[in-house]
Parts: sequence; C-alpha cells; structure tokens
Amino acid sequence: QTTPFLIRTFVKMGGFHKLTLFEDGAPPTNDEHQLFTWWDATLREVLTTLRDAAPQISEYRHPLARFSFRIVYAVSTNKGRYAQKDIGMVYSRDILGEPGSLGVTAPRLTQDWDAPIDNDRDERTLDELRFVPGDFLLVA
Repeated sequence: QTTPFLIRTFVKMGGFHKLTLFEDGAPPTNDEHQLFTWWDATLREVLTTLRDAAPQISEYRHPLARFSFRIVYAVSTNKGRYAQKDIGMVYSRDILGEPGSLGVTAPRLTQDWDAPIDNDRDERTLDELRFVPGDFLLVA
C-alpha cells in the first residue's frame, strides 16, 4: 500500500512560471496549491485533486481547457540550480462527468479498477514519471 505525499503545485493560465523564480528562492506562492496524492496517481487524478482543492477557480473546470504538466527539480551536480521536464498533458474533457456537467467528476476516476492500465503518457503514474518528493509540479 502506498501513502500520500505533498506536491507543491504552481498553476498559471496561459503558460508556465519561469524557472528563475524557483532558482531565486521565490516560488510564486500566490499560485501555489498544496496537493496530497499517491505515487500511483496519474496526471488525470492529480488534476482531479487540484480541482477538488480549488473549487472556486472556474478556469480549472472549463470544458475546453488543456492542462500541461512540467516537473521542476533540483540539479544534483549544481547547487541552487533547477531543471525542468515536460511530463504530459490532460484535456478537461477527459475527466468531466456527464456531458455538460462542470461540477461532477467522471465516475471512472473515483472507482478502483483491476483492469490493465494503458501506459500512454497521460496514464503513467507519478512514480513512472520519476517525480520525487521535493520536486515542484507546474501546471499551465
């Protein structure tokens, strides 16, 4: 069994935050959401968690929205430096419930399935994407 861990998530509409904000030690805390999730969570599940954590932000629920994900991580060979890696994209329509419903999560995301997992890029888990504690998750 896996245990939840904290992901410091920074969301910006229209593009990612600049890497220099993290290198300067001043991450954009106004855009931060602290999410607790599991190693075996997919990007779709992370987005669902983000929506649940910030129900007042309607942009996160727009039916035509596209969410891109990027990891910002510390470079082990160079103190104080960070690097970034794009890890995937999720469309809002992929996690909505019934057509026209903005407030209901798709039932398939709230059920446990023993069916084989299709490991497309947006279906890989955080562990498979090599996310580690201490990394930042950027969402645009």
